[in-house]
Amino acid sequence: MAHPLTQHPPTALSFGAPASMHPLGFGFGQPSHRPAHMNMGIGFGSSVVSPGPSTPYKRPPVRASPAPTSGPSNKRSRRRSASPTPSPTSSPTLSRADERKIAGKAPKRVRKEIATAAQAVDGPDVGVLLASMPSSSHLAILMELLNDNPALGERVLKRLPAPPLANVLELLERSVAKISKTAGSWESQEGVVAQRRWHRTEEHIQAFEKSASTFLKFFTSGATGPAEPNTIFHLLHALTAHVQQLLALVPSPNSPPPAARPLLDLANALLTAWNQWVGGLSDEVNNRGGMYPHGMVSSWADGLASLARTPPPAQQQAAQVSWALAMSTPVQVSESELVRGFRDAIIPVRDSFANSLGWMIR
Repeated sequence: MAHPLTQHPPTALSFGAPASMHPLGFGFGQPSHRPAHMNMGIGFGSSVVSPGPSTPYKRPPVRASPAPTSGPSNKRSRRRSASPTPSPTSSPTLSRADERKIAGKAPKRVRKEIATAAQAVDGPDVGVLLASMPSSSHLAILMELLNDNPALGERVLKRLPAPPLANVLELLERSVAKISKTAGSWESQEGVVAQRRWHRTEEHIQAFEKSASTFLKFFTSGATGPAEPNTIFHLLHALTAHVQQLLALVPSPNSPPPAARPLLDLANALLTAWNQWVGGLSDEVNNRGGMYPHGMVSSWADGLASLARTPPPAQQQAAQVSWALAMSTPVQVSESELVRGFRDAIIPVRDSFANSLGWMIR
């Protein structure tokens, strides 16, 4: 009969001991300084790595190991170990104490927001109330929320659709008409008369500048990207024509008042937007092979030419009384230097458009 130490069970290589089935035996979570003979893992090495001693079958005979005398105590020990001592954190009393401690240290703002959220859930539906109110009242509510929390402005801006261009142009026209009514005339004036006219129209001009700058930024570099070229052209053309009129109201063109600085900044922003618009069209057509209708390109060229063209000399009929004969002679009205300089700055834009895209309408 073979010696028990030399006789291995046939399942020693196929099924490892239960201790070897620990997840760590598959390489999960093992340290990087493992012995070289453990790199192959289970079932891929030439020998099986056992967590026990190298001779697992060398154990004393059963008859040589007497029954333990401390069996009851071992059972009691196992029974005590089987029921682990509850941790202090699982105590309901401690949990409530921790909650009271955390609630006591919580910021007042957090507690206020929680209370507000609870009231909002139990309160009336805000959407139903807003739907029952006239649309004109929504703007006042929204503006009050933005004043309380200016950070909401960016989130609201990303959700705003582009306003219809016709509505924008109509709003700008009404603003300029209000300025014209307050100013009395668009003629270039000097001295005290020009100062008084500026003071009368200063508030309305600032309102126009704010609206114009907002629409210019929104349509040319909004959150959803710039608008289509034709929309941008009509907006730039209308804004440029209005600014040419308003520059005539600025007193002392050589040293304009500080309140006129926003209007001058708007004029420079328009020139920058024109150059970007022409550059984008040139890149789209000449480099990417894009095309636009012939009539649309022709209207663009005509619009730029009208903005850069020197208007005919304005004439005013002034009656001159004579002892012999009453006669009328034309008197030319002088043009503001700001108006002339702004118009001259549009000429390079017109020429750049003609050089880059003029071949489409020749």
